[in-house]
Amino acid sequence: MNKKYLAGIPLVIPHLFGISLNAQTRPNIIFIMTDDQSPIPVEAASSNESRPFGFNGDRYVHTPVIDSLAKHGIIFNRAYVTSSVSSASRYSILTGRYPGLCESDFFMTQNPAGEMSRPENNVELEEESQNLPRLLQRAGYRTGFVGKSHLIDQDLLNASTTGSGGFKIYGRGDDPNLPEVSQKMAYNHDLWVRRVREFGFDYANAVYSGNLKELNNDSLNVHNVEWKNNAALEFIEQSGNEPFFLYYSENIPHGPAPWIKRDGKYPYGLDANPDFTSKGLVKADYSYLPGRDEIKTEVESLGLDEKHAWLTWFDYAVGAIVEKLREKGMLENTLIIITSDHGNYNNEKATMYEGGVKVPLMMFWPAGIKAGSTYDELVQSIDFPATFLDLAGVDLNAVRQLDGVSLIDVLSGSKEPVHDHLYFEIGYARAVMTRNWKYVAVRYDEETERAIEAGMRFPGFQGELLDAPYYTRNKDLGFRAAEKILFTFKGTSFLIL
Repeated sequence: MNKKYLAGIPLVIPHLFGISLNAQTRPNIIFIMTDDQSPIPVEAASSNESRPFGFNGDRYVHTPVIDSLAKHGIIFNRAYVTSSVSSASRYSILTGRYPGLCESDFFMTQNPAGEMSRPENNVELEEESQNLPRLLQRAGYRTGFVGKSHLIDQDLLNASTTGSGGFKIYGRGDDPNLPEVSQKMAYNHDLWVRRVREFGFDYANAVYSGNLKELNNDSLNVHNVEWKNNAALEFIEQSGNEPFFLYYSENIPHGPAPWIKRDGKYPYGLDANPDFTSKGLVKADYSYLPGRDEIKTEVESLGLDEKHAWLTWFDYAVGAIVEKLREKGMLENTLIIITSDHGNYNNEKATMYEGGVKVPLMMFWPAGIKAGSTYDELVQSIDFPATFLDLAGVDLNAVRQLDGVSLIDVLSGSKEPVHDHLYFEIGYARAVMTRNWKYVAVRYDEETERAIEAGMRFPGFQGELLDAPYYTRNKDLGFRAAEKILFTFKGTSFLIL
């Protein structure tokens, strides 16, 4: 590991556990999230799917900074999200509510009151309702947003192709190197920044409206870890004496997969143009991080598969956050969370199986978490808001609705269960799990049931006709999930865990 970039990482941080949480000033909170990453180790040394971190037990990755944070904090071995697609999962993370309870205008248009709720990537934050950043703002926290959204204005994700919502139009094949093209991209990015801030964020930058493809430009359809990391560091640098909350959401490793190799290069990952960002062409100084070729060389020198160097790339970005906190004297009293929005192990995204809903989760906080801690009971993404608000001193009883529970006792060392069951939902599918069992079911609404019974055929992803519809509106997700599910129609499965 190149020491030049890692001065002061947690390996040399003295542990400060034992100080009463009540005696501490309220902690800063940095919530770092990847996209489509499971905690399940991949057994083959070379594979064409995302790997987890080293702290999850994968032997073929190099993530020393993140693994050190986990070692000096707490590892949650049974962490889950509420839904196995981005928008629905992220909604729960920033509201503490199940996605099917969304009341945004867009969601209610698709799911009118009194009808069966079908949450998937149609869920979004409500314009006026309470959410985590708004509540933290009221509690005196400065709030920041960096990275992928997929949380607001779902009807405007393709606005750069239509001009709706005041966005500028550019083409999929347009060149961001041309000033007139990049200026349009920058204008659109800044529109998204202003919109994100309306939902409770004092700061927003390096915003991606959705997945990389939602930038609707072939050149911008690439991962750029440095661009988002630089914005996260800017937010921390600008923070004063008030506590802060940073929502730092990476696009990596969501497709286009950073490990795809063509002509000896990783065109969507470490060999992409570092100047191509969600704001168009942006030239910035990233010399505080190792170069991309240097990262690949380092991974290869360890005898690991170079195509998974994207994990080390992200690991260095986390290391830069740690170093910035150390420089500013903030590290001791900052809670750092690293997790993912959902999994995709064995292509189980959009299913209720472990590969879709189980996620990596670790928390590091020298002033409040004992090094070497683990927790083996069930936790879920709806628990994040309750936990963060509890740490911020907010009366949880005064919050409109929180479906999760605070994990503050777990952070203090409790091993007792906080849940006796978890609940999951996506489209027509629902699941409930206890410590040892999971019940998965698909239940269509009455109208769809009648159509099926009448022999109606339903369109599939590749033009085929099906005896029953996919359980998601998104046919791509529905098709991929249908390849994995144990049932073909209105079925139920029991999984022993």
